[in-house]
Amino acid sequence: MSLDFSKINGFIVIDKPQGPTSHQVDYWVRDLMGIEKVAHIGTLDPNVTGVLTMAIGKAVRLVDVVHESPKEYVGVMRFYEDITEDEVKYYFRKFTGKIYQLPPVRSAVARNLRVKTIYSLDLLEKKEKIVLFHVKCESGTYIRTLCTDIGYVSGKGGQMVDLRRISTGPFTEDKCITLQDLSAMVDLARNGEDAALRDHILDMTYAFRDHPKIVVKRSAMKNIAHGSDLYAGGIKIINGKFRKGDRVAVISEDNDLVGTGIAMCSSDNIFMKVVDFDHIFLEADDGKNNVVRQREEAVQRSGSGLHKDIQRTERGKNTRTERDRGEARSEKAADRVWKGKDKGRVHPRPGTDKGGFYKKRSGRDDK
Repeated sequence: MSLDFSKINGFIVIDKPQGPTSHQVDYWVRDLMGIEKVAHIGTLDPNVTGVLTMAIGKAVRLVDVVHESPKEYVGVMRFYEDITEDEVKYYFRKFTGKIYQLPPVRSAVARNLRVKTIYSLDLLEKKEKIVLFHVKCESGTYIRTLCTDIGYVSGKGGQMVDLRRISTGPFTEDKCITLQDLSAMVDLARNGEDAALRDHILDMTYAFRDHPKIVVKRSAMKNIAHGSDLYAGGIKIINGKFRKGDRVAVISEDNDLVGTGIAMCSSDNIFMKVVDFDHIFLEADDGKNNVVRQREEAVQRSGSGLHKDIQRTERGKNTRTERDRGEARSEKAADRVWKGKDKGRVHPRPGTDKGGFYKKRSGRDDK
């Protein structure tokens, strides 16, 4: 049976070339495969090459989860002045661990000073002023800015010359295929020869290869499908160790991804509530995803059995809740004393008739 592209839920690792943006690669993959839901994990600058993990189908909902994982790069940096190998190693050690970083002017985030973690920064090779390095860092670290900062602190000045990403969490360079390879595989799959493409589609559980996993009982699946978190009674097997606050993957007895969330206890001290889900991939008995779990709260879909008194606006907001909020704001405003800029100015007290006036005091007590 040929591959049904509309039912693909997983990841394909693209070897991004120099030139196109990450969003252009999204478009090309979407166009090649004829799939609507495609997103990349971790944006690369146009001139940066390497691992660009594409999430397809339901896996798009895992983009923010995989993005939490560390990333690894191999890059080339050029110093403006002569520098010894020992000096390079010294300054690399200075920039290992927690560092402050200000995003560049041309970036997709606000230019606020942030703290990022550099897990390792190693010198691979040096030739005159050119340095080849390997870095493993927290997601969201700007390597170009890192190179500029190292050059500034060293007093030599420097900048990044070239960069290649070799891993994003569990997705590594050895899983990469080019866009040309993907195009050829898709053409073969459309003609019934889909083995090559299937071999390069990584299922959703692959994103949690390095995470602890919990296998749930079949009897607990129904409750989870309707938005319940995971409790101790629903656990069949725990694979791996975890601590409170760690991310864990929850899988079925058939090795399908049920969901993922944050552990509410350690694996050595299990009590009632074990996992607080932020993503659930099960479907309810009626065949519909009646509950969408994103981050820390469950939100009921519009049209999935809402109470008759609850109506939604065009933006999907609960009008009854909005009205209640508006009334609360009005009451709060009525209790607030209106402070005018003119010290001697007379103002009507809110909530009184025309005769209810007070005169604002003047002097140091008003400051």
